[in-house]
Amino acid sequence: MKVRVLVVDDEVNFRKFCEWVLRQQGCEVVSAGTSGDALLSAASGVDWVLTDLHLPDQDGFWLARQLRDLYPDLKIVLATGSAADSGFLKEAEELKLCLLIKPFNLEDLIDVARRFSFGP
Repeated sequence: MKVRVLVVDDEVNFRKFCEWVLRQQGCEVVSAGTSGDALLSAASGVDWVLTDLHLPDQDGFWLARQLRDLYPDLKIVLATGSAADSGFLKEAEELKLCLLIKPFNLEDLIDVARRFSFGP
């Protein structure tokens, strides 16, 4: 059975790139452009989530909190190009998020996919 990944990003080209990479790694991929759509997609069952920090309706932290409340063991990767200050890092740690700093390269995404889809 394939690992099911939810990719959340409002930038269509970036989202399509992530989808393509994850499918090449053997994942089934669903995607969303907003946190609201992401919550609906997650309800159908996903193994892990890759979300951008900056989304048009709510930010990635808001989405992570909602997902954490609904699915406490869900693995969540937060992708951001924003500077990570101590408050940002503290919130990411409290929510048990993996951070992926943009711009990241193909190998970074493949490493995350392998770790979260197939273990270390």
